[in-house]
Amino acid sequence: MGYFSSLKQKIQGPFKKEDTSEEKVNPPQRNNLGEQIRLMVHSKPFESAYNSAAPFLFASLGAWPGYWLFRGMDYHVHRSHVPLAIYIRQTYYQAKVVQLLIILAGTYTVFRNNNRLRLMNTNGVVDS
Repeated sequence: MGYFSSLKQKIQGPFKKEDTSEEKVNPPQRNNLGEQIRLMVHSKPFESAYNSAAPFLFASLGAWPGYWLFRGMDYHVHRSHVPLAIYIRQTYYQAKVVQLLIILAGTYTVFRNNNRLRLMNTNGVVDS
């Protein structure tokens, strides 16, 4: 025993309450969300779903700067009749819509191709 543990026992000694009940009730079991997420992420259906969604995720990451670059190079055509602030705002919303459509297409493809993802429930993961 270390110095601090013996000091703690000396201090808590007179104030420590003893549990007199002989039968201890087990606390209710809680769902371990972290463990459930770990099991889902390490399952074969999730791996195949991620592999089918990966091209869409990478396209979504490249869509944002690519669309801004495209709109920036195209501004010289619109600068005579569209103010810069409005053009930037339009570009922002259009880039967000393009990114959202790519992600939705990827989500649709994943759920269409991987029916086993629907079979996962809260109690466990379907064995492959």
